[in-house]
Amino acid sequence: MRPPVVELTAHAVVSETILFRIVRGASPQDPDVVAGLHSNYHRGFEPRGAEIANALVHMGLSTYRSAERAAGIARRWPRIGDHVAVLRLRPDHGIWFADTGEPGHVTVWGRPLQLLDCVADILPVEDQP
Repeated sequence: MRPPVVELTAHAVVSETILFRIVRGASPQDPDVVAGLHSNYHRGFEPRGAEIANALVHMGLSTYRSAERAAGIARRWPRIGDHVAVLRLRPDHGIWFADTGEPGHVTVWGRPLQLLDCVADILPVEDQP
């Protein structure tokens, strides 16, 4: 079990930042993709893992700094999703992020429809190394 996130430093997106989110569905119009841009807290899911000790993490989205890392997690836990959304986070949307958990894991806080606006592409997990 990984140690809880006891301290984090959140940063505003001040320049375009590319991150990768595991999602279900292949299109930004897919309701499952839209639902996947809501936090576990917003969706009414019980906290798990690091979310138990840190409500901020529960209220954010897990993303990754590489598509390969996101795809690896999706292959390990297929119920999370079968696609990886490429998020081009922009400073005009009020989005914040923090490095949390293992290296390459980033928690993102933002409004779901603005996050949806940042979806640049959605890639099948099976096509990722």
